[in-house]
Amino acid sequence: MKTLKISLIFLFISLLSLDIAFAQTATEANLSLKDLYGDIVPGKSVLLNSLALPALILPDTKAEEWPTIRAKIYERYSLCLGQGPVELKPVVNKFEELERYQNFGLTHIKYRYHVVDDIWNEAVLILPEKFQNGDKSSAVLTIHGTNGASGKNGALGAPGTRRAYALELSKRGYITFSPDLFGYGATIKNTSEGKLVDDFLQKYPNWSYRAIKLLVLIRAIDMLEQLPFVNKGSYGSMGNSLGGGMALYHAALDPRIKVSVPSTGVSTVATNVFRLMRTGAVKEQPEQWKKVAKDGKPIYDVHEIIALCAPRAMLFLEDYNDPYNPDAAASFSAIYQAMQVYQLLGTPNRISVLVHGDGHDTIDDVREFAYKWFDRFLLKK
Repeated sequence: MKTLKISLIFLFISLLSLDIAFAQTATEANLSLKDLYGDIVPGKSVLLNSLALPALILPDTKAEEWPTIRAKIYERYSLCLGQGPVELKPVVNKFEELERYQNFGLTHIKYRYHVVDDIWNEAVLILPEKFQNGDKSSAVLTIHGTNGASGKNGALGAPGTRRAYALELSKRGYITFSPDLFGYGATIKNTSEGKLVDDFLQKYPNWSYRAIKLLVLIRAIDMLEQLPFVNKGSYGSMGNSLGGGMALYHAALDPRIKVSVPSTGVSTVATNVFRLMRTGAVKEQPEQWKKVAKDGKPIYDVHEIIALCAPRAMLFLEDYNDPYNPDAAASFSAIYQAMQVYQLLGTPNRISVLVHGDGHDTIDDVREFAYKWFDRFLLKK
């Protein structure tokens, strides 16, 4: 019995020593983490990204509380876009027609419109088939992907090329408008995207590359608002890849976009931090990058941007085998969280997602599904 007591005493002392050693090691580790992340407190659990947080709304959140929640999200989103010489809001801008021509049996009109300061942008408008003087039609903004000097041509290609949204929607009765994004198409004539963006950020150090691209889209709608043959105040938008992302982020800012179809445009910051490690991504939104570099937490994430679009009609085309966005589950989770806001506002039928396995593209069946979404919520017959 005496031997057993002595053994238990030694065991207790050994465990106590081990516990002290572990505590010292843990403290040292936490100090190292604090140096690395800046906000690690020993003994306190810290959520490291916004997707790990609870849903955008709680089970007892009321619809009348949403505007206050939305305003806080919008403020953080605006912070990342920076401050430029103008607000990202509608104006009456200048524009001029450059030429008219026929292609694939449709009338194309090339325009040049003012964006800000000495920046102008080019775009091509396509009239629907059998369009007559005096007719009016609903318009859809068709936004190209990452394609360098091709720019707007990404949406103007021959029908059946999987991303020729402008031509195909015009054949269904819509006016389509395909602008060059800043840094692509005509804007990089005689220069490169890199130099153009560097010069831009040097001139506007408190602004962001994403902000000027969004302003290009806002000014595109400003121009459409002034055309007599366009139905005013209610527009659609569609794009793939970069175009899909820009369609989403533009819809979050511009309430005139009533229907949008972003394709492969939902990419969460929390699971794609590697994108922010690239120079181009840092320039895209400097304030967002600074925050992620400091503590690993984005100022906002994409589920909040989707929620800003509620209750307007949003259809997301997302694939589960996208080489550019390998964590498809995170994208689906972001859409699901935003769906709860639509439920709260009583418009669950205005948000949907088509999940496919055809990679970073939109095959015929996927495009047909998307076009019917516009027919459902936008086309005025």
